[in-house]
Amino acid sequence: MSFDRKKYLQPSKLCDFDRSPSLRKKAQDLAAGCANREGKFRKVFIFVKELPYGLEDWDVKASQILSKGWGMCSGKTNLLVALLRSLDIPARYRIYQFKADMELWQRFGEESGRAQRINELGEIRDHVDCEVWLGRWVDCDPGRDSDMERGMLKLGGKLERHKVTDEKGRVNYLRLAVFDDWAKSRHARRKFRADRVDVFSEINKGIEKLREIGRG
Repeated sequence: MSFDRKKYLQPSKLCDFDRSPSLRKKAQDLAAGCANREGKFRKVFIFVKELPYGLEDWDVKASQILSKGWGMCSGKTNLLVALLRSLDIPARYRIYQFKADMELWQRFGEESGRAQRINELGEIRDHVDCEVWLGRWVDCDPGRDSDMERGMLKLGGKLERHKVTDEKGRVNYLRLAVFDDWAKSRHARRKFRADRVDVFSEINKGIEKLREIGRG
């Protein structure tokens, strides 16, 4: 397969590994001792995946996700792309829609007293994950940490995302080398606005309780 490799190695305003010494150092530390590209990818992927998942804004810099140590699907994917690119491993963003497990999200809302606000998110959600070049494009999703996944399973949830398909049964993926404009546009369309910080904080407490169930 022929493609513009350089295109998938560039920094951007949000994928800011070129301006973050700490991010580049983290990438080098994670890759230390790895014999090949696949090994480096695996170490970086596991690191990002195990950062706790939590609701937040869409347009967060990779360096900010690394600094605070948690993020949403878009932020964690952006960090993954930034770490991989800093190691000269091509990576890109993949965006699609899925149907959320509303029963599980209602549980978060009931725990936090924000059930009505949870409903405002709707069933159809946008999701951002990653594709990395390992001789071919391989998809990977760092969104949920393992404690969260174990908690979901204990409560009867499913890990596989129910992807939205068109009339021909196809998933419409949007693949981007740079997702800054998309993230800015998506952030402008966010459901929660003036009170979003408080709402996110309360809902994330419910997600943390889910992680506690996963660790139990």
